[in-house]
Formats: sequence, C-alpha cells, structure tokens
Amino acid sequence: MLRMRLKFFRLLPDFCTNASHMSLHPALYTRHLKTVVGGLVLVTLVMLVMYTTPTPTALILSAANSLRDTEKFPKSFVSSEKAGHGAATSLSLRQEKEKEKENEKEKEKKKEKQKEERQEERGIPGKVFGSSSQDRESLRSEVLMAGEGAEAQCRPQHHVMFLKTHKCASSTVQNIFLRYGYTNNLTFALPGGGNYLGNPGLFKAGLIPKSLLPPSGKVDIFAVHTRLNFKEHSSVLHNDTRWVTLVRDPATLYESLFNFFHLKNGYNLDLSSFSSQPMSRLMELPRYGGKFGKNQMLFDLGYSDNMSVTQLRQAIEELDGLFDLVMVAERMDESLVLLRHLLCWSLHDVVVFTKNARRQEVKPTLDPQTRQTLRELNSADALLYDHFMAKHRRAVLEFGVRRMADEVSALRSLRDEYFEDCGAREVKGKDSTLKFKEYSGLVSSYVTSNNSDQNCLMLSLPELPLVDTVRRKQLKTLEEMRAPS
Repeated sequence: MLRMRLKFFRLLPDFCTNASHMSLHPALYTRHLKTVVGGLVLVTLVMLVMYTTPTPTALILSAANSLRDTEKFPKSFVSSEKAGHGAATSLSLRQEKEKEKENEKEKEKKKEKQKEERQEERGIPGKVFGSSSQDRESLRSEVLMAGEGAEAQCRPQHHVMFLKTHKCASSTVQNIFLRYGYTNNLTFALPGGGNYLGNPGLFKAGLIPKSLLPPSGKVDIFAVHTRLNFKEHSSVLHNDTRWVTLVRDPATLYESLFNFFHLKNGYNLDLSSFSSQPMSRLMELPRYGGKFGKNQMLFDLGYSDNMSVTQLRQAIEELDGLFDLVMVAERMDESLVLLRHLLCWSLHDVVVFTKNARRQEVKPTLDPQTRQTLRELNSADALLYDHFMAKHRRAVLEFGVRRMADEVSALRSLRDEYFEDCGAREVKGKDSTLKFKEYSGLVSSYVTSNNSDQNCLMLSLPELPLVDTVRRKQLKTLEEMRAPS
C-alpha cells in the first residue's frame, strides 16, 4: 500500500503537466479526472486510518499520561518507550517499595528488641505491666483526644505511681494524690515514719513495714520520696498502675536545691562563684548527704549522675516508655489538666495550693553566666528536661490549644473559689502560732478558717503532717481488717 501511494504521487505531477499541453477528448478527460479525484480520496482515507487509529502502545501511553496527571501512576511507566517496558518498571518499583517497608519493619522490630534487652538489664521490661510502650502511647493519645464527655465514658483510675523528684514542685502534686487516696479510702506505700522509701539507696519492697502493707501486698498509690527501682516498685503495685513523674528546668532546680538544703555549707562554695570555677572541679563535687547534687532528676529516677551520651539517651528512651505522663513544673496547670484526663478525674480532684515553694522575694536571680554554668553542670538533666518539655508541647497541641486554655482557665477559677470558700490565707515565713509548719521559713504556709471541712484542711496541710494523717488512717484500717471477727 505504501509503495502504491508513493508511485501515485510521483505520477501525479506528470499527469497534470501533460494535461495542460494536450487536447483531450472531453469524455476521456472527464474519466481521467474522475480517476485522479477518486485516487486522491482513497489515499486520503487510507492515510487517515493509518495515522489516527490508536495502536496498543498509543492507548497505553495515553492512559499513562492521564493517570500521571492525577498523580496516581508511576512516572517511570509513562516515560517508557514501550508499554511492556513501562509495566515492568512499575512492577519493579512497587516491589522495591514493598521491600523497603519490610526492611523498615524489621529495623523497628530489631530496635524494639534491643530496647527491651536494655530495659531488662535494668529491670524494666519492654512490655510494662503487660502493655507495650506503643499500647501505652495509644492510650495516652485516646485520653488526650477524648471529647468533652469523656469523663462520663471512662472510669476513674485508682492506681498511681508518682515518682517524686526533688525541688520540682513535687510536694504540690503529691498533695493531690494523698487527698484523693484519703478521700476514696485507697491504700498507700508508706514508711514507718517520715516521707522516704529509699534514697540514697534504690527502693526495696521490704522498706514498707508489714503493718502498713495490705494483705494482697499491693498498694493503690505510691507518692512519697523514693529512688526508682522498677522490679521492686512493680512488686507492690497493681498491673494497671499509671506512672507519673515531674521535671523542672535543671538550672532553676539546682539553684533551689543548693539554697534550700544549704549545700554551701557542705561544699564551702557559694553559688554565685560557680561560673568562675573550672567545670572539672564542679563535676567532682560529691552528693551532699549522699542525696543531693548534680543531675538530681536522673538520680531520683534511679540512674547514675555520670553517664555517657549513649547511656543517657538509652535512659531517656526507657523513661519515655515507662511513664504515662511526665509533668513539667513550668507548665504546672497544663500538666494538671493532662493528669486529670489521664486518670479520668474531675477538675476538683486536681485543685491544689502550692506546697513547699519559696516565696518570690527570697529567690535569688541567676545571672546568664551562672545559669549557663548550672545547665552545663547538669547537662544530663538538661537533655532529659528538653526531651519531656518537647513532648509536653506536642501533648498540648494534640489535646487542642484552645481546649487547653479553656480548661486551665477553669482550673484557676476553681482554685480561687476554693481559696475563698476555705477562708485560706498565706503565711509568709515562720509563725510560732501555726500548728502545722512547713520545712523552712523560706516557704509560704496556708491556714484556713474552715478547718471543719476535710478537703480545706488537707489542701492547707504541709507534706509531713499530711503524710502522718494518711499513715494513721491506714494503720487503723489495716488493724481493723486483720482483727478477728
């Protein structure tokens, strides 16, 4: 067909030229003209069919272009010269992507296994109390994303482990747990006297007197000072216990620790001179009384205050997986809102008056150089704090910034109402007339005119008198339980 078409076009010019110089008979001329016109029509039709009918390749490339426009088709397929090659390329890419996903899953499994092995070395299994860290994170997300009516759907949590960190506003949070447990007749992990169960040594279950331990050997709430020892702590806690702790800016924490516990007397060194001291000397300062010193938060959480960067990152990863909520002292009201949602408690349950906090007028102001020196001295705590501050910010975003602002505002208003209804007033410094006193004259105390109201009284009590009140009730309850009927 192609040869015939080329031959026809070669003859056509000669025919036209000759026709112009020849005198043809009209009938003959008409017949030849019809032949030429017919041939032109035929050639045109053939060309149209050949050049406009889509071939299989053209159909595939057309479909590929359409899919590429909607971003649903692999570009490598479209760019192929042949449809078969494009399909093979697409299949190859899909297989590579699936293989990459499988490799990523294998890496995650390997990473999780290594994490569990590290945790088991410290007594912290990868699956805490039968639920993986992913499950616990999912639970936190469900709690944070719950709607306004979530309280009606969830059940209040009565099992809590609060790891009380020094000088992190932990006495304030402790008051919440002690009040709640006392009001709801829950049991506590308590020492025979005072408010410590381990420290400077790690916690041991045997530190709890048998007279204060329920027959089951399990307590509902752990909220006194201790040093984290997962295996031992878990042996006295219920399987569904929620783990909570608190962090604070390490430079501010260290200044508070240094002045509150008078570390100057032990170190013969004033805090204002720290910035002029070699860091090597500061790093060698011993723990005062075996309890207080650099990287205090990590020490309370059961770790050494001297770790390599690798060990430190592993420690933070372990703590992140263990604790359901790490509150932030500088974001206390936001943290209290997150706490109440985690535990399915009411806003009334987390109302609290500040405890064991120094008055503003007695707090020294740290100059930038001293602050930087303290942050460097407590660099491990700084990394811990930065990690959980970032996590707190993400939690607030997930919770909803507007929703958080509304709940914080409601909490503060409710706190003011309690302060007024209880007839509470702040007492600055030491007052010999007070029945219950704080640790130091540097901190404020609260007294209430409405001591007949149990909640008002417990809101105003300092830590030690409140722990004593809880201990007396628990001793009496357990004695009655053990008494023969």
